[in-house]
Amino acid sequence: MPTILRFRGFNLVIYTRDHEPAHVHARGPGVEAVFLLPCSGGAAIVRARFGTSPHEEVMLARFIEENRDILCKAWEVLHGDAGKA
Repeated sequence: MPTILRFRGFNLVIYTRDHEPAHVHARGPGVEAVFLLPCSGGAAIVRARFGTSPHEEVMLARFIEENRDILCKAWEVLHGDAGKA
């Protein structure tokens, strides 16, 4: 599970043996949220949450959207075409 980026105590990771659609796990101390990657544009959407606050999810979604190119490229390297998300 390579960490692709770090942001405010969260590691943004993409598991090497994961499933589509393209997504990223934001793992913090004792919490995690999973976001669909907006590789074709649009907003990062929370797919699952495990203890994250709404405030953390908004901040993480913005960070993911700002870094979509890096995250989508990482998904593509690990899994193939990220445009399917």
